[in-house]
Amino acid sequence: MLKQSEPPGATLGTEPVLGRPRPGVRPLRLGFVCSGDPLNVGIWSGTPFHMLQALQDHADVVEIVRKPWPAWFDLPRRIVRRLSNQRYDPYWSPFWSGLGCRGAANRLANADCDAVVVVAITPVAAQLAGKVPTVFVSDATFFAMQDYNIHFRKLSPGYKRDADLLEGHAIRSAMVATFPSRWARSSAVEHFGADPERTFQIPWGANLEATAPIPVDQRPESPWRLLFVGVDWAGKGGDIVLQTFRLLRERGHAVELDIVGCAPSDPPPNIDGITFHGFISKNTPQGRERLEDLFRHAHIFMLPTQFEALGIVNAESASYGLPVVSYDTGGVSGNVISGETGILIEEGKPADAFADAIVEIMSDPKRYREMAEAAFRLSREALNWDAWARRVVTSVAAALDRQDAEVAHAS
Repeated sequence: MLKQSEPPGATLGTEPVLGRPRPGVRPLRLGFVCSGDPLNVGIWSGTPFHMLQALQDHADVVEIVRKPWPAWFDLPRRIVRRLSNQRYDPYWSPFWSGLGCRGAANRLANADCDAVVVVAITPVAAQLAGKVPTVFVSDATFFAMQDYNIHFRKLSPGYKRDADLLEGHAIRSAMVATFPSRWARSSAVEHFGADPERTFQIPWGANLEATAPIPVDQRPESPWRLLFVGVDWAGKGGDIVLQTFRLLRERGHAVELDIVGCAPSDPPPNIDGITFHGFISKNTPQGRERLEDLFRHAHIFMLPTQFEALGIVNAESASYGLPVVSYDTGGVSGNVISGETGILIEEGKPADAFADAIVEIMSDPKRYREMAEAAFRLSREALNWDAWARRVVTSVAAALDRQDAEVAHAS
């Protein structure tokens, strides 16, 4: 049933040795661009926002692009995608996307930066190739997603070819490429031919980080509280969650289930032991407090996702010391160590496998404590944005030092 995953903190690619900054040398000067406004915490669940904040603690971020796409590109793109049922997407057209992001790319190329951190906006990375050193940051590659995620599968064959060429150029041209999972990094190296010495697996942090988690030895033994968070009922495996809950109840276990963000119907069904909380925004004080309370009082986080590039919510669960039970799909193993911080189940297994895994963890207090404490440790050591930023800055500094040494040797 179980598959062993690569430890998220494992070194994949040559571990960068510390280069700049060093005593007497100025901090790195970085540019930053993503697919939206990185100062808006609502963009991409707050991931670019937290990346930028963390980088600013370790480098001088001197150029931040808040609007990478002009209005003439953004609106027509949405219209084309909708009318074509997502078969056509100008984002992946080298001509149209190159024209659309030219202003942002020129601004970054002309800034006084040592390197530009490009987060999940491939056309800008491709435009900057050869103009300024880039750090390609993404949770997945297009190649890994095109036949995996239903939204990517809809793209026409011609656009898929263009996307493959565009992203391959962006990744191979990057001074450093970083991904949060072995799954994504392997795709960059094996399909796109990225240099393994410049391509790293660097875990991502949590966008909702625990402030006052309940210590493991203070958690009640009964009832078992399961937590499920997601906005896509089918995509995140909501039916599996309900089936697992019913199986656990049928086996005689006292269990309660909190569901956030989605439901199988509107209004949601009335099921004893299950609370449907609806969508809760972590970007408001009230919403954040409610989410924190749900994570704090849960025992297990459950995510039977059907496709997942990473699953940052698993890093958020780890910060609360919650073991995760999920499918071993996509990049999920980038922040869950199966058998240590949770249990990853082979794709396609039924709800019985999830029920078995939860019983395996919760019926053994010693095993539960070990898993919860391992999740805490992983969160503190690797699954946080400060650790991510330190490793990114270190890799960039080392790459610049190698570049300087190569120039000096050549002369």
